[in-house]
Amino acid sequence: MMERKPRVARASEYGFATICANAGVHPQKVSEDETGWDYLVEFPPDPDFSPAGAQPPGVSAYSQIKSTTGRTVSTSITLSNARRMAQQSHPWFIVLFHRLPSGETRIYAKHFWIDLITESLKAIRKADLAAEKLHKKALTISFDDSDDHTDDLLQWMEETIATIDDYHGQKTSVYESVGYENGQASVKFSFQSEKSDAVAKAFLGIGTVQIQDFEMVPHRFGLPDPRGQLLAGTATLTASPSTWYNCRIKVRAKNEDNPIVMPGKAAFTSFPRGYARFTSEYMDLVWSTSDNGVTFNSKISIHERRSLIALVTHVRLLSLFTTTDTDIQIWVGGRRVYGGRARKAEDGRWHQLYLLLAFLHSLSPDELELSIEDVVAAAPELARLREIVAVKGVTCTLEFTDIERVPVGAERLLYAAQVTVGSVTFFAIVERPVIVEDATGLQRRFELGDPRIIESYASTGDGLGQQMQADFERQINQSHLTLGIADIRPALEGREIRIYGSPGFDRLDERTN
Repeated sequence: MMERKPRVARASEYGFATICANAGVHPQKVSEDETGWDYLVEFPPDPDFSPAGAQPPGVSAYSQIKSTTGRTVSTSITLSNARRMAQQSHPWFIVLFHRLPSGETRIYAKHFWIDLITESLKAIRKADLAAEKLHKKALTISFDDSDDHTDDLLQWMEETIATIDDYHGQKTSVYESVGYENGQASVKFSFQSEKSDAVAKAFLGIGTVQIQDFEMVPHRFGLPDPRGQLLAGTATLTASPSTWYNCRIKVRAKNEDNPIVMPGKAAFTSFPRGYARFTSEYMDLVWSTSDNGVTFNSKISIHERRSLIALVTHVRLLSLFTTTDTDIQIWVGGRRVYGGRARKAEDGRWHQLYLLLAFLHSLSPDELELSIEDVVAAAPELARLREIVAVKGVTCTLEFTDIERVPVGAERLLYAAQVTVGSVTFFAIVERPVIVEDATGLQRRFELGDPRIIESYASTGDGLGQQMQADFERQINQSHLTLGIADIRPALEGREIRIYGSPGFDRLDERTN
């Protein structure tokens, strides 16, 4: 019988189709071999998945079938096909049917993923720069024992795809980013020596600077492409750090134990001079490592609405810097990279504002949004409210002229107070002990102890007046030997008020002055 040469390539394609058919997988064969793939393999979803409406779609993958004989376990693909495999976000596999001298066939496979994408794009870059046709250049792919999938080819392919979250997004990201790890271009320019500090700060994303003799050449995989060269006699340099490091900024007032600790980002440059930039939500600190000079900038906006806790932290920071010397430490990766002392910058306004904001936050720690403009507009009333609600150690005296309407023997005074800041109304119920009661003269006089807030909150909703009145009455009804004032503000202005009494304490419904 005549001995004929086996058609290994065709047999490999038939063999792959047979494996798919036996596994219940659908291999769709390409009609014209110009697209780089031989089969589109469709893995059907689980038909018994429940509920049916939530069944995930099946996965699919392109496969290029290769064959070889002898001892060398390798194959090649054209760079034009390699580019297509890298570009497309779908999964691609290269499957090699290797016929050994003994006649046995082993099946090897590689997933066209990060390593092969990187290797292919680098080879494509070199060929393109050399003006070589991609369909005439090949990439050699070698296989080893770890690539042997004779017994689990389709199972391995399906599992490989399933283990990668957001497959399409990840592959696209790899295709667009590999080769740029050390930058996307080389840049040359000149500048006047007196602009060295401005250039260094520009590299940290601070400001712009005029430069001369600008030249930029695109790079990928460290290979320059002079075809994309850009030249300019003069230009404006605007940059941003390529690498940011997580850092921790600690600011402590002199002789205080409670520092402000802020998460932030750090960036460094040594060209043309040494500078470091540390930035957080609240501040920007630029440190010249050359002369140890430090510049501090606050990122505060008077009109911007922010969470109350953010405003408290930010204004406290400014209060520290303007009322006392402060120690500053910056830590990166568990190591202190900066430590220094800032001398105070006299400006008492921030400290007064901090006291008001801290008071509001004590009334309601909820995520409310205010602006500094809101707080400043309400500052006079807010300062008065803080004094009667939260300030301790200040003498407080209350006098009533209509003494017949005020029962004798009160042990405490309960009153409510409120203030509106922006669109938010803050409410507090306060208790003060009666230290001295003088009922001998024409006026009933009470000296009161330090205030204690027994209930507080803030709200922007409707019906707040009824809610506050109900809360006040509930508190007075749970008290003993207690006088109550539902709204203390008229009393401070000498206007008519209503006096409440706790149960059994001659509750008065008439008005008094």
